Amino acid sequence: MIFFIALLIVPCFTLRKKVDDNLIFDVRSTTCLKGILCLFVMFHNLGLDYYPNDCIQDLIAEHAGGVGVGLFFFLSAFGIIRSYQKKGNPYLKQLLFVHIPKIYFLSVAINLLTYFVFFRGNFETGDLIMRILNLDILNGFNRMNRHGWYISTIILLYLIFMVVYFICSKLKTEKRFIIAGIILACIATSLRIVAIIADQGGMYTREITAFSTGCLYATFFEECNTFFKKHFFPLIIISGIAMVAGFFFYEPLSTHMSAIFLVTLAQKFKWENSVTFVLGKICLGIYLFLHFSSMVLIDFIKNPYYWMLLNAGFILLLSFIAYGISFSFENLFRMIKKRIIDIRSRNKDSLPLA
Repeated sequence: MIFFIALLIVPCFTLRKKVDDNLIFDVRSTTCLKGILCLFVMFHNLGLDYYPNDCIQDLIAEHAGGVGVGLFFFLSAFGIIRSYQKKGNPYLKQLLFVHIPKIYFLSVAINLLTYFVFFRGNFETGDLIMRILNLDILNGFNRMNRHGWYISTIILLYLIFMVVYFICSKLKTEKRFIIAGIILACIATSLRIVAIIADQGGMYTREITAFSTGCLYATFFEECNTFFKKHFFPLIIISGIAMVAGFFFYEPLSTHMSAIFLVTLAQKFKWENSVTFVLGKICLGIYLFLHFSSMVLIDFIKNPYYWMLLNAGFILLLSFIAYGISFSFENLFRMIKKRIIDIRSRNKDSLPLA
């Protein structure tokens, strides 16, 4: 409870009065937000690991993680659509050849580390390959890293985004990107419904509908901001109350109300803090190392305060290493992408004229 109360205070130290009305949910602010959210997700996992049978701790930790992960989906949808609006189809190549391989191979590397440290020789060959490659959707939802579901889910959504926006870019209408945003939001919501029907509505697609909310906000960015700015105080109060109520009674309500609360707040404030910005840059590593770190320390530290602090420190150390690895991956994939483009360009130039 002490950690949770301290965690609620953290966002208050990151808010700054916005001086430029055009900078709403800019890259630095959203990165700082991700840094704050990864703390909630860390609290969720460490709390559930240490207090698996405590009803109050379970309730608080469970919803802290659900809301945090849901808002990650929200920010991901918002980020890729806004990037596409600024860069167009070239952004799809960057996503396909750089960003997706970077996060995928980082997750595979952590799966390999987890296997060799804890599970060596425990799986049959086929099962092992599926787990390491994060193909849990084809393997009965069994995975090496229990947080690997996020990687396969977000990559699936990225690929759907790429197909939808590439196809819609060919439409002969000025509304083509509005159509694309609505289609993508509908697909994300449909995936959630299918997962619930298939009895996989829990961890695998948790709060995936928040991705739909991010799609709609990015698609109608100017219209939404005008509305939220005009009705700032009523929306802050209503969304704030609903966010708190949903946190304790119905997690999806809290997730969507949290998104509305943050968007409303962004009309007048920005998130600016060097520490949370750094955490936002390494947040993927923090998320993926949570399971590994817990398995390393859970049998050695009995005091809950020391256990939480040492676990958090160990996760941060591993995450900085993971960030360096992912940065190397990114540079490698950028080089490969540039090489492919250069080869295609030379081949095109060498074609004989008709």
